[in-house]
Amino acid sequence: MSRASARAVEDPAPDVAVIGGGIVGTAAAAFLADAGARVRLYERTEIAAGASGRNSGIVQQPFDPVLAALYRTSLVEYEALDRGDAGFEMPGEPSGLLYVGRQPEVAHRMAAAWADAWPASRPEVLADEDLRRLEPALAPDLVACRLAIGFPVAPAAATHAFATIAARHGVETCIGAARPEVAGGRVVGVRFEGRVESAGAVLVAAGPWTPELIDPIGAWRPIRRIWGVVAGLALDAPPTHALEAVDITIEPGHAVDPTGEPVEPSDAEVEFSLIPDVGSSALGSTFLPVEPEPGAWLPALRRVGARYVPGVADAPLVGLRHCARPASADGRPLVGAVREIGGLFVAAGHGPWGISTGPGSARLVADLILGRNGGSGVPEELDPGRFGPTQRQEAGSKR
Repeated sequence: MSRASARAVEDPAPDVAVIGGGIVGTAAAAFLADAGARVRLYERTEIAAGASGRNSGIVQQPFDPVLAALYRTSLVEYEALDRGDAGFEMPGEPSGLLYVGRQPEVAHRMAAAWADAWPASRPEVLADEDLRRLEPALAPDLVACRLAIGFPVAPAAATHAFATIAARHGVETCIGAARPEVAGGRVVGVRFEGRVESAGAVLVAAGPWTPELIDPIGAWRPIRRIWGVVAGLALDAPPTHALEAVDITIEPGHAVDPTGEPVEPSDAEVEFSLIPDVGSSALGSTFLPVEPEPGAWLPALRRVGARYVPGVADAPLVGLRHCARPASADGRPLVGAVREIGGLFVAAGHGPWGISTGPGSARLVADLILGRNGGSGVPEELDPGRFGPTQRQEAGSKR
């Protein structure tokens, strides 16, 4: 809810202003306020308006070790959230993830890699009758690598729950456009509704819009918008496992298209995934450089999906959603202090791993702002400075 415009001018300035009402911003606001900091949260439109509310709805372990560490911390935070009364529920055990395809050698290579790196995922290769008994909805000629990972959750539930916890700790949410205000090489607050609201520190957790807020000049753009389209389908007998194509390219190391050119709908641009749920299973997805028309992509989503789960071809459509994922240049988020601007912090760039790793990033940056762990808790692989310096934005500069 927006703050009242008549807020008393004598209200003390917050210790921390958080810009962004997604999973990272709401979690960080909750963590900071729980530690005793005065926090104000700024969100442009509404809580969970972007990828934090329009994702496929699964908390899933990445293979990448840096992301996996964030995931493990996120699980701890989700377990605590589940024990509370903020409206978030997470299964006690993972539902399981099937990487599906038609090349047995690829499935075996994947199983071997996961067994070596993450033996607790208990990888196994399934095919023929074994796979059909496990998941009758699958196409009959598939082979799968099964992993004991993946917690289905309502897409926006965690973000709203963290926002609820933050509010209970006194965090005020202000709706409208906000950006950091800098003077003399240091952040002095947030420019909001045409005036500067003072703050001791500012955390920008605005997903794909983060670079423009930190560096409006445009020289620093380590995060790009990658658009995903997801269709909600009412399957008669949905699978019990989360499904992804065995060759899906969502781990760090895959290049982000820098051209920003529109992409015509085609099967080649669809990376199959299906997150089952009662009433509406999430069929995805796309990774597009320009905002698409979701309806134009539905036929391609269905055609590709039907290669793996034939029932998606004519399952009733419940709804379509799309969002901009904040993809960094190397696939890992930017978490930490912006070195060129005192008191300015960033936590963004999680790509498709937002709800899986976002609370972990929020915990890291909150502890950094609070001065915990001697300032050494953020891995260097997440340092925002790895993409070069930002251009400083001074108070009164041209906007």
